[in-house]
Amino acid sequence: LTPGVLGLGGVRLRWTGHQLRAECEVIVAADATAVQAHEVAVAAEHSLLHALPRLAAALVHADPEPQGHDHHTLLAGHR
Repeated sequence: LTPGVLGLGGVRLRWTGHQLRAECEVIVAADATAVQAHEVAVAAEHSLLHALPRLAAALVHADPEPQGHDHHTLLAGHR
């Protein structure tokens, strides 16, 4: 459990040779500053690196908790 992570979005794990790489989305408070959201993402990445054997790297994207607005609407046609 990482402080500041309110939930999870998508999670992907991929093997690269004998190591894993992760991509995931964490939900943070909607009123978090960019610096606070970044700190939560870094802490989540650090936790993942310690929790998963063979994890070489993780890209953690912080999303604000939804409040009646989809923050990814602009990307909907590309997914």
